[in-house]
Amino acid sequence: MNPVLQSALDAGWSRRQFLRHLLATAGGAAGASLLAACGGSGPLGGGTPIPPVLRRSPFADIGPLLAADANGIQLPAGFSSRVIAVVNQPPIASNPTFLWHSDPDGAGTFRTDDGGWIIVSNCEARDTTTGGGTVPIPGLTTREVAETLGLLAGGVSALRFDASGTLVDAYAIERNTTTNCSGGCTPWGTWINGEEILDGYMFECSPLRDGGEAVRLDRFGRKAHEMVAIDVAGRAIYHTEDLGGNERFYRNIYTVAEWPTGGRPDLVNGGVLQAMAVDAGLDAARQGPVPVRWLDCINDGRPQADVYLPETTIFEGNEGVWFLNGFIYFSTKGDNNIWVYDTIGQTVESLYDPARNVPGSPVDAAEPPMSGVDNICMTLDGEMLVVEDGGDMRCMVLLPDGSTIPLLRLPGSADVTEVTGPTFSPDGRRLYVSGQRSLPMGLPAAFRLGGVVYEITLPFAVRVNPPLAGRMP
Repeated sequence: MNPVLQSALDAGWSRRQFLRHLLATAGGAAGASLLAACGGSGPLGGGTPIPPVLRRSPFADIGPLLAADANGIQLPAGFSSRVIAVVNQPPIASNPTFLWHSDPDGAGTFRTDDGGWIIVSNCEARDTTTGGGTVPIPGLTTREVAETLGLLAGGVSALRFDASGTLVDAYAIERNTTTNCSGGCTPWGTWINGEEILDGYMFECSPLRDGGEAVRLDRFGRKAHEMVAIDVAGRAIYHTEDLGGNERFYRNIYTVAEWPTGGRPDLVNGGVLQAMAVDAGLDAARQGPVPVRWLDCINDGRPQADVYLPETTIFEGNEGVWFLNGFIYFSTKGDNNIWVYDTIGQTVESLYDPARNVPGSPVDAAEPPMSGVDNICMTLDGEMLVVEDGGDMRCMVLLPDGSTIPLLRLPGSADVTEVTGPTFSPDGRRLYVSGQRSLPMGLPAAFRLGGVVYEITLPFAVRVNPPLAGRMP
C-alpha cells in the first residue's frame, strides 16, 4: 500500500475520504501536508487523531457561470477569455503561411528557457482511417493504405508564448499521422501522442521548432490511443484506449536497463505492453479498493482489438489519465466514472461515480451532473479539471466532497463539438482549452465547425510544474 495512504488510514481516515481530500491537499509534498494536517497525535503520534485542517481550493469559491462573453464562453465572475488560434487561420499575422489545424484535441504545456512557454495541440482530423472501412490494398491495414496514398490528416502543432504571455510563434511539430487524439508531456520535455483509430500508433515528438523528427513507438501497441501519464519512480507509462466500447487500460513497464535512474527510457526498443485485469469486477471497485493484475499483451503488430486477452477488464470509453503522488487517475466516458489506481498498493477503485456522488453543482442547482468525462488535467495541489465530450460543453472541477463545479461552458452544441485539451500556463494563471469543431462567435451556426483554442485567465493562480521543452535525442 502507498505509505501516505497507510498513514492516513492509521490516523482514522477512510480510503475514500483520503483520496478525495488528496484532490484538495496534494502537491509535491502531499504526504507531508496530509500527515502534518493530522497533527502529532493519534496513531501517528500516540494520541487521539486530530481532525485535519485542509487547504481550501480557490476553485471552491468561484461563483456560478455568467452570461456568455464576447467569445461565447460562460465563465464565473473574475474570469476572462481570448481566442488564441482558429482553424485555417494563421495564429501569427507575420507568418501567414502557417495555418492552425482543425479538430484540436489533447494539449500540454512546456516551459521554455527564456521564461515563456509552449502549448502543444493534437489534430484529431478524421480521414479514410477513421472507423476502419475497406482496405483496397491486400496485406496492408487501413492506416497503411492511407499512409501509402498520402491521405493522413492529423498531426501536432505548437504555440509559443514569451514571458509576458504574448504569442510569438506557431509551427508544426508532427505531420503524416492521423486522428491524433490526446497524449502527455514527458519529464524529459517531449510530447507522446497517439492515433485514435483501430490500428493506430503512438509517437514521440519535440515541442520545439526544429527540435528533431517525430519517432513512432511501436512498443505501445496498435490501438485507439488516448492520453498518457508517466510514473518515473515506477518506470511505467500509463495510457488509455477509446474505440467501440471494448477498451482496456494499459501501461508500458520498463527495466532499470531500459530506464536508468535520472535518464529517459528507451521508448523505441524497450518496455513491455500490459493491460489491467480487475478480477473482482468493476462493480466491486465502485464500492472500494480491489486488487489488480497486469497481464502482458500480445504485441506483434496486430491491432489490440484483435488480440485482447479475455482476462483483461473492459474500461468503456477510457479517456483521460494523470499521475500524481503515486496514484494514477483515469476517466471512463462509458459510465462517467473517475478511477484511481494505487501504484504501490496495486489496487483500483472509483473516485467519482455519478450514481453515488453528490449530484449537480454546489453553486448552481440548475447545472446538470458531469457527463461525457474526457481529458483530465490536475494541479500540484490535486485539483482535477474534467472536460466533457457530450455533456453540457463544460470544463468541470471535481471537488473533495465528490460534487462538481462548472469552470466554463464553451459555445456550440455537444452534438457537434466537444471541449478538449485543458492545460495551464507555467504561472498557473492561464488555462488553455479548445472547442474541437467550433469557430469564433459571429459566424452562422452552419459554419461553426473546425476548431478554436481559447485562453482563460483566472483571478488566482494554481500550482503547476510543466517540464522544460526538450529536443528529440
